[in-house]
Amino acid sequence: MSVWKRPKGFEWIAALLLFLMLREWLLPLQELTDTGTLWPFYAIAAGVLLIDLVVPYRWLTFPVKLVGLLVILHDGFFVTPFFDGQWLRELCVRVVHDLPLAFQQEWTSMSPISRNALFDLLLAVLISMLSYLVLEQRQGLWFVFLTELYLAVLDTFMPYEADGGIIRTLVYGFLLLAVTHLFAMANKAPITGGRRWTLWSSLMAPVLIVAVTVGIACAAPKKEAAWPDPIAFLTGEGSGLGAGVMKKVGYDNNDEHLGGPFTLDETVVFVAITNERSYWRGDSKDVYTGNGWQKGDREFEAILDPKAYRWTHALFTRMETKEVKASLEFQGPKFPTVFYPGQLKQLTDYTPSRATLVYDKEHQQVEVRNGTIRLLKQSGGEALVGPHTQLLKLDNYQLVAEVPIISEKAMVQAGTDYPEEIKRRYLQLPDHLPPRIRELAQQVTKDAKTPYEKVRAIENYLRSSGEYKYETKDVPVPAPGQDFVDQFLFETRRGYCDHFSTSMAVMLRTIGIPARWVKGFAPGHRIGSDGNGNELLEVRNKDAHSWVEVYFPGHGWIPFEATSTFLSPIRVKYDRQTTEQQTPLPLPDLGGTAAEERKNGRLDELEGSVGTSGPSIDIPWQVYAFGLGLLAVAGAVAWKRRRHFAVWWLQRQMSHYPNDRYGDRYKLLLRLMEHLYSRRGQGETLREYVGRLTISGDKRQDLWYLTNLYERMLYGCKEIEEKARAVAEQVIERLTRQLKP
Repeated sequence: MSVWKRPKGFEWIAALLLFLMLREWLLPLQELTDTGTLWPFYAIAAGVLLIDLVVPYRWLTFPVKLVGLLVILHDGFFVTPFFDGQWLRELCVRVVHDLPLAFQQEWTSMSPISRNALFDLLLAVLISMLSYLVLEQRQGLWFVFLTELYLAVLDTFMPYEADGGIIRTLVYGFLLLAVTHLFAMANKAPITGGRRWTLWSSLMAPVLIVAVTVGIACAAPKKEAAWPDPIAFLTGEGSGLGAGVMKKVGYDNNDEHLGGPFTLDETVVFVAITNERSYWRGDSKDVYTGNGWQKGDREFEAILDPKAYRWTHALFTRMETKEVKASLEFQGPKFPTVFYPGQLKQLTDYTPSRATLVYDKEHQQVEVRNGTIRLLKQSGGEALVGPHTQLLKLDNYQLVAEVPIISEKAMVQAGTDYPEEIKRRYLQLPDHLPPRIRELAQQVTKDAKTPYEKVRAIENYLRSSGEYKYETKDVPVPAPGQDFVDQFLFETRRGYCDHFSTSMAVMLRTIGIPARWVKGFAPGHRIGSDGNGNELLEVRNKDAHSWVEVYFPGHGWIPFEATSTFLSPIRVKYDRQTTEQQTPLPLPDLGGTAAEERKNGRLDELEGSVGTSGPSIDIPWQVYAFGLGLLAVAGAVAWKRRRHFAVWWLQRQMSHYPNDRYGDRYKLLLRLMEHLYSRRGQGETLREYVGRLTISGDKRQDLWYLTNLYERMLYGCKEIEEKARAVAEQVIERLTRQLKP
């Protein structure tokens, strides 16, 4: 009896394709979890498939696979020799201790060794079953479908871009089905001798078909979606408004792609008791990519006893400060990040008590971890203890911090002697940054002499020049290759805190002033007091906010507020002494802005792995009432929403007219305007009608352009030039998308 077999060529190819599909299942782990490296999982997948190929008896493969798993675990977690039984006893003790926790789904309480051992064992068993079903029983179609479904769900609901994985799986899957089918045919009707090449040549047809089909699908031009994302609509994250996907406001860790509209989320995040209203700082980022923000190099410090730890001059130094004491009680979404006013000095109490901290010294972010773990790799004969790799979300905590009182005299005298490390990190700009951003910054600051005066000039220009409008819904997403700041400053001129703060940071960097982007929460809404002079503040998801920190030599990082509808987070002592009369800094006129609107901020929705632990779908009772009484009120609802239906129908009709029928498309656009704004009066000219419409400036400018073009075609009896026609079609498409009832 031979314990080995010689796999045929088709079997090797099928095993390779199955391994590539399994790789698509494992790739998301590194992005969605705290998995450090994937090579042990790749080794398990490849090893199991190889063993099942060369060993004909499955009962004989299990001990071999078990030994392989032990080798991988030993290499990753132990330093003692493999044949020393001490590490094996330690492994058994850990697994036996943590096995009840696994059945109770207390994954975070398990040790990393137990979690890896159980996951590796489960992975080996599952791959063995797949090898049997797909490679031996030729039942691969269900696995191809399941893999595509898995990637589609991750791409839709999680922060994982699975476009490439879906295409690769399609290629691997169809080739796998073709190979297994040809191999089954060869077993039923064996081909021997010199005609074996016929079987291999039969594989060329499916390879060419898959290659040509996928190539055409990837290279062919694609029309944009005509309907809003149904998943975003069902989860309450989209309503089809604006030029981007509608999102809910909230604190987020992913800021790589900024822009797009959002809706206000009234969910309460935490209630704070504090003696000073201030911004709640969460994190900062230093690398601007042209689309958003990322973090550069980081230096971490482990804090195993947070109550005994003291922060000193983490953000600023050599200035007057006010001590702040605050207590935060989380009632909604929870975060593995400590939010604090000003700069943190001490974390005096917190729940759960097992928490430890990891401090990002470059960005002053305080991250919470789930207790400590004992590292089995020894140094100097003693076991090392470090923070747990699992993130932990605190229920409540109390802290002591301090907020700065800025001396304007000291800021003006700070100078420009920036450390080299500060200049290297915080003057970074993308290579493709449009030069007109720097030109605008130089123009705005041409009369300012010191860095502080230049900072104030740019801050006031964005806040109070009247050039830029605070807007949350009619906010387009930058086109591919378009710079986020350039679009806001020179094209749309409307946006929210992300637009204002990012623009200020980038403009300062273009003129040599180190700045960075900061995010957290605005102070919140006062709901009462505790009787000791402290305020009770309710902070909601809609209070998520971003601002700017600027570096001043000898003093550190000072916060500034560029968003026009928010109040500055710092106190300023105007103590400059000069013989020249000082020009007061202009302040924005907030008289016509509601208090609630001034507090509304925006950052993207929570990232899946560290986001909110509460439910993300909040369906109001009106939806259930509407569903129960749908048949009874269908007629009334249709009548009430007749304008919506009319607008929808006209927008659909627009797609039926070809681009060369400009006159018909323009008339449809006018009908849309009449349904949404006001009817055109009898005898009223087109120019008179467009002139009296109450619409935003960019829409009016687009409509004037289309009207002039239509009049020239109608009264001048001239055909529109090809270039002008192309521009007109783009303007019509943009206006049609923006017009909503």
